[in-house]
Order: sequence, then structure tokens, then C-alpha cells
Amino acid sequence: MDIDGSSIPGEIDQNLLLQFSCMNTTDREELVSQMQRLLGPSLNHNTATFFLDMSNWNLQAAICCYLDYTLPPKLPSMSLKAAQNQETSIGPGSSFEHYWSIANTGAEAWPGSCRVIQAGGVHFGAPPFYVPPLPPGQSTTVTMKLVAPSNPGTHRGYFHLVNDKGDQIGDTLWVEIIVESEMTMALVEQLAALPVPSSRLDDSVAQVPSQDDQMC
Repeated sequence: MDIDGSSIPGEIDQNLLLQFSCMNTTDREELVSQMQRLLGPSLNHNTATFFLDMSNWNLQAAICCYLDYTLPPKLPSMSLKAAQNQETSIGPGSSFEHYWSIANTGAEAWPGSCRVIQAGGVHFGAPPFYVPPLPPGQSTTVTMKLVAPSNPGTHRGYFHLVNDKGDQIGDTLWVEIIVESEMTMALVEQLAALPVPSSRLDDSVAQVPSQDDQMC
């Protein structure tokens, strides 16, 4: 890690930073003191001593090691491209599938431990879905096998792509369904099974020209 104004937390004294290249001492206590002044009061004497000793008492190397250790790791990137569920109206307790098309919009491949899990909302009984180590710029489809709640109404659940530590990667995914009551679903099925009314058949027959009309 380079030691410059863009990579050092804001609390570091910029005047001391400008003098960094001029610091040339072999006094270990002075090196500890200089490192504490540069990195702020949160760095105690024992921690500064540890990183300096690990870096063979090289101040610049010790600061780089400390920042690499303490700064949060950069997470991969993910963006939602499209979402489609198989059905919008579902019976209580019915199984269904939901699809998301997601893309790696970062500069590095995803680790193989990434998975999609439910993070909130109505519980859909979704097991984790592990995604492949997707290269940058590539897309993949996530297919979640879900179970609708038993109570009628509109239900929404939220899902995250996470790494092996459970840190969220990219956009929040979601699914929304309408659970119809059993009575409503039965009524819809009965209506769909009804024959076409005879009046409609008569109208359709009347529209067909007779052979005599065709000869004329």
C-alpha cells in the first residue's frame, strides 16, 4: 500500500505526513512515537511496537502492514440485471420458483463461497443458493425454490448475495407474490373448466358463410 494522502485515514496529521520521508532514526521508542503521531491516538504503544518489530523497525513498512490489517477488505461487486417469477398469484403453501439474473460488475472474480440467502421479509423457506466464481463482466442466473406462506395476501421477501463471512455483496434482491385463498383458487379453476356458452357458439357459427353464399 502506498503512503499518500489518498490512502491514509482522514485523522492523520498532514504536516507529519509531509515530513514522513525525512524521518530517519534508529531509536525504537522514537519510531513508536512517530508511528503513533501519524496514525492517531487509537494506536497504542504495544500495537505500534508489534507492527514495527514485525517490519524490522521500518516505519513505512510498519504503517503499510497496520493499514492493510485494519482497513476493511474490499468486497466483490454485484448488480441485478433482471428478475422474473414463474407465477404472481399462488395458492397457500404452494411451491414456486423465482429467477434473478445477476452480474459481476467488479474488477475481480467472485470467490467460490458466495451464496444467495434470505435476509428479511416474509419467510419463503429458501435454502442457500451457491453461485459460481463468476469472472468480471459475466452474468449468471439464480433460481430459488420457494414456498408461499399459508395466509392470503401480498408477501415480499428480501435476499442478499453474501461471502463466506456473511458480508452482503451488491444489490438487495427481492420477490413479491400474491397468495390467493383456497376458495378463490378453487373458484378460478372451476370457471376455467366451464364450457363455452351456447350463445357464443351460435354467434361463431353464424359468422361462417354457407356454401350457397360462397358459390355466389
